[in-house]
Amino acid sequence: MRRKQTVQRSELTCREFVGLIGRLRDNQLSDVDRRSFLQHRGECARCSDYLKGYELTISAAKRIAEDSRDSGEKTMPKFLVSKILDARQKLQSGS
Repeated sequence: MRRKQTVQRSELTCREFVGLIGRLRDNQLSDVDRRSFLQHRGECARCSDYLKGYELTISAAKRIAEDSRDSGEKTMPKFLVSKILDARQKLQSGS
């Protein structure tokens, strides 16, 4: 397991904030960095909005992955497979 790293300051730049999002999600932030992260999020509307968008994107990607597993379609939609097979048959028959 990776060691929790510290930024060494209590104030973060927006760039540092974005760089720490992955470590926050992986629970890899030190207590100091976590407090700095939360403080910056509370003070910076742009970073707060960015984090909300990031979390919504992750959530949507997970839902899409779950939906595709639930539908039974592993790699390609059935209609696409059907069209490919039809085209292949036409090529083989010479029409």
